[in-house]
Amino acid sequence: MNKIVTFQVAGAGEESDAPTVDDLADQLRDYFDLLEIVEGTVAVDGVAAIEWRIVEARTDSPISFKAQAFARQFAVNVDARVDAVLEHTREGLHQLLVGTERPQFFTDDALRKVERIFQRVTNGLALTRVVMGDGQPSVDLVPAVARSATRHVRAILEPAGEPYKEIGSVDGYFQGVSWDGHGRRVLQLKHRLTGDDVKCFVKGEAEKEVGHREISDVWRRQRISVFGTLHYRSPGRLSFVEATTVRFLRSARELPDIDDIIDPDFTGGLRSEVYLEKLRNGEIS
Repeated sequence: MNKIVTFQVAGAGEESDAPTVDDLADQLRDYFDLLEIVEGTVAVDGVAAIEWRIVEARTDSPISFKAQAFARQFAVNVDARVDAVLEHTREGLHQLLVGTERPQFFTDDALRKVERIFQRVTNGLALTRVVMGDGQPSVDLVPAVARSATRHVRAILEPAGEPYKEIGSVDGYFQGVSWDGHGRRVLQLKHRLTGDDVKCFVKGEAEKEVGHREISDVWRRQRISVFGTLHYRSPGRLSFVEATTVRFLRSARELPDIDDIIDPDFTGGLRSEVYLEKLRNGEIS
């Protein structure tokens, strides 16, 4: 069953709690843009498969809309993706209400959308309430809550701290290769969790591994793992990578399934207890 999102908005006017046309339209647009950004980060292929349609509107106070998720392509089941997008969005918004840790799958673009949603509640709106899925807790934004949440978002987008570097790895999706202005070979990577574009300067074995890849690896968003020196502009904000090793990972379709892993006849027809006894006695190698 397709999921329903209920979106309520109230204005802060003295004569009426009806929101202005601009505040209402912008609040709706930014929220559903946020869902699309989270979907693009969650999805392995990065392609939007969900289309949100308004299926109900009520003028009671507060004004309320219900939007339903449909598949962009006919007869494609998107229920699992809708569940994932709504869950990560709901948890991410709740997380931003209480702290300054970046929510999983929230890119900088997503955070800027959220910041605008919060800011309208402190300047023109008295309430924005979103219920994402049947039986799920609502996200309630009122001025006092939205004001502190705006500061949390700003702290993530502009964190304090000195640049630093460390040895490690980062996973993401192969975007392409190029040269920079200094003649260095660059691999473009889209971070798997944040969706950020990351430059990876490749050398040595990493350069050789990337050198024989094909254009089709870019088109199908091949997943890769890059190891080397990670340079951060501030805590948690990856700037670029000096990559010494690049691993191109198999897609989910290429991984073994349960039938490939389990051998129903590994005991050679023996009962399990007989097989284990022979194994302990060294009769089976």
